[in-house]
Amino acid sequence: MKTLILILLLCPAAFAGGGAPAEKCVPQTVPKAKKTALTFPDGQKIRLDLVDTPMTREIGLMCVTKMPRTYGMLFVFPQDMYLNFWMKNTLVPLDILWVGPDKKITEIHEKLRASTVDTPDEKIATAGGRGQFVLELASGEASRRKLKVGDQLKFEAAIPDK
Repeated sequence: MKTLILILLLCPAAFAGGGAPAEKCVPQTVPKAKKTALTFPDGQKIRLDLVDTPMTREIGLMCVTKMPRTYGMLFVFPQDMYLNFWMKNTLVPLDILWVGPDKKITEIHEKLRASTVDTPDEKIATAGGRGQFVLELASGEASRRKLKVGDQLKFEAAIPDK
């Protein structure tokens, strides 16, 4: 079984001298993020940024301070595998859903707490699951949209080589 641990380093300043306060986190955008739409089982749609390269997956939601209910970020991986996300410096609480190659939800972690550059490592939220895609939504969206394991999502995303 292949395992990939994805560390979301959402504030590079945190490593430039042992730590930096969260207010020094400079908002950045995902370089050349691809855009698409996702349709939920009830027919409602949201807009997505696709992150499908090692660099864009690492940047993820870097320094984001608000997550609209009509937005998500879809992490796209080369294959179905176990993926563990460590939420260091994730400034907003999130729902994270793992999605298989068939675009069915395989795992849901709701209301993962936010962290800052000052959050001790042992208090940082982690979440894992098996999938080829990982969908990050605003905290509470999975429940509000009544999503459950096995639900089919609709979106277009090319599978990367690495």
